[in-house]
Amino acid sequence: MRALSGFTLVELVVVIALTGIMVAVAAPRFANGDIFETRGDAGLLSSTLRYAQKTAIAQRKSVFVIHNDAVEPNTVSLCFDPNCGGAQVVINPETAGAYVLTFSRSVVVQSSNKGLGFDGLGRAVPNELATYTVTNRNNALQSVGISVEKNTGYVH
Repeated sequence: MRALSGFTLVELVVVIALTGIMVAVAAPRFANGDIFETRGDAGLLSSTLRYAQKTAIAQRKSVFVIHNDAVEPNTVSLCFDPNCGGAQVVINPETAGAYVLTFSRSVVVQSSNKGLGFDGLGRAVPNELATYTVTNRNNALQSVGISVEKNTGYVH
């Protein structure tokens, strides 16, 4: 008679327990949500820049993207004047209030042009390349760049 081969119940329990321990230790490293926040905030910033450009074209007047960490940290506001005073704010159609984009705490946004604007034809004001970099505070390797072309105002 031939002997049956296979695993005993004890061996299976030990393997399942070791696999569970390895998953519990390794999973947080792979399931870190920081990259999702970085890319999500970069997507929101890109959409905000495009909305500013479309609003400038629709209203036939300049719209400025104000990114001033000294006044209101980690935010971007849309205004019809470069100083963003009072009644000159762009209205957010979602909230019916002032258009202010607030980034996650785990994200830092740097811009080459703190007072970027779009004229009534959708061109960048001033007429120079503007770049935004959205970087994760916890991992500097996780960063996303956004550019606004100087002659066309194309956001990519």
